[in-house]
Amino acid sequence: MRTRAVTASSSVAAVLRDNGAGDARSARQDDILRTLQQTRQVDVAELAQRFGVSGMTIRRDLAELDEAGHLHRVHGGAVIRRAPAYGSRSSTRAAEKSTIARAVADLVAPGSAIGIDSGTTCHAVAAELAPRSDLTVVTNAVYAAIAVRQGGSRVIVLGGLLTPEFTLVSSGSVQVPPQVHLDLLVLGCGGVSADRGITYFDPAEVEVRRTLTGLADRVVLAADHSKFDRNVAMVLGPLDLVDVLVTDQEPPERLRNALETAGIDVIIAS
Repeated sequence: MRTRAVTASSSVAAVLRDNGAGDARSARQDDILRTLQQTRQVDVAELAQRFGVSGMTIRRDLAELDEAGHLHRVHGGAVIRRAPAYGSRSSTRAAEKSTIARAVADLVAPGSAIGIDSGTTCHAVAAELAPRSDLTVVTNAVYAAIAVRQGGSRVIVLGGLLTPEFTLVSSGSVQVPPQVHLDLLVLGCGGVSADRGITYFDPAEVEVRRTLTGLADRVVLAADHSKFDRNVAMVLGPLDLVDVLVTDQEPPERLRNALETAGIDVIIAS
């Protein structure tokens, strides 16, 4: 927690005002991102009226969010910053993802029931598990389902609307067969940080992950070093939501300390 030494009551009041303003700005920016996920575009004038602040304040918010990579500023407002297309992302850091996938696959015991998240790193995990025929896999990711099913393992595909990422999401509650129990859940992520925990781009997919996390005895986060200290729009939960982080490099000191405090095992794949 950030603290500041003060020597007079007026200084204390100033600190409280500063902290309050910071909290309000953070809450406003979170609200802007949630709105953007729904509408795909926001307008400065409309946001200023909605929050009861000046247009300059909203433009500052949008500038900060743009710099952090959460949105793309345009004249008079902002539009959603799309994640790179799946095909182009699958070839990015392919060697690192393959190394991480092998380490994750080593954690999957024979006969396990596992959940596999969407995303290119988790697809690499599915490909690594493809030769096995002893698993039960629950996923909403079409690519992962196909990869695992080719090896003969049983696959349960969660239903919903097919997204451009070839995942299936539902606008309502996620429908999971009531008898499903997961020994292990493999998650990817958009970012992982000490401040905001585990974050993603898409709110509907976050709901699927939240459901699967509640069904799993053990949660493994598979993330390469580019995700460290990165925050994207939608928060799944704090770091202690997961039990193991499998990655390709040592996390930076602050994140490493936070992971240790949360009791998370870190595996550096090689």
